[in-house]
Amino acid sequence: MAGRQRQKPRIGITKPDGRDWLVFLSLALSVRLAGGEPVKVTPALPHAPGDFDGLLLSGGLDLNPHLYEGKVDPASRYDDARDALEMAWARQAWETEMPILAICRGCQLLNVSRGGDLVQSIDPDVVKTYPSGPVGYALYRKPIDLAPDSRLAAITGGTRLMVNSLHRRAVREPGDALHVTARESHGGIQAIEADGDRFVMGVQFHPELMIYRSDMRALFRAFVSACR
Repeated sequence: MAGRQRQKPRIGITKPDGRDWLVFLSLALSVRLAGGEPVKVTPALPHAPGDFDGLLLSGGLDLNPHLYEGKVDPASRYDDARDALEMAWARQAWETEMPILAICRGCQLLNVSRGGDLVQSIDPDVVKTYPSGPVGYALYRKPIDLAPDSRLAAITGGTRLMVNSLHRRAVREPGDALHVTARESHGGIQAIEADGDRFVMGVQFHPELMIYRSDMRALFRAFVSACR
């Protein structure tokens, strides 16, 4: 049994202490379906270099704006312990050329870890188009356009995706050695990738919540395959 388990790439999935269990379980299922072994990574259980083969930065609360010289909102909640954990792991993974898949908040953190910044409040007219209520949120989709030469386009098999992106913050300027690979109609950034051939990708949408789709399963398979 142990030998078979070691043959699977171990994927570190970040989450906060004591919260976001449904998000973690969705990501863990997506990783398992792609042939990987999920490993929970939290401030209380940070792990050490060598404990896993790939890093998955998950969604959640907004980053503390002090990380990118933004303006702190007194009404917002931040998780500084999680921010510190994920920033450390993002930098460690980058330096050791570990594959990275970063989702929603994770995409933003990946960018900030490379010296990029964020749009703290996207256009209110865009936010007005978002649905209200859990059913609306679950069903909402919008089109994004992918760069034809991007890894994301190669994996998903096209240059347009319908995605479930309902964020209120986004990447503004890509960080060092990152470039934009997908945008929505008003120009907002929806995906970033590392320069060169290494698998480092951030997406603003949630592929784990669309795992019933072949293109989203292909994304997780490509990531896990890169971790082998």
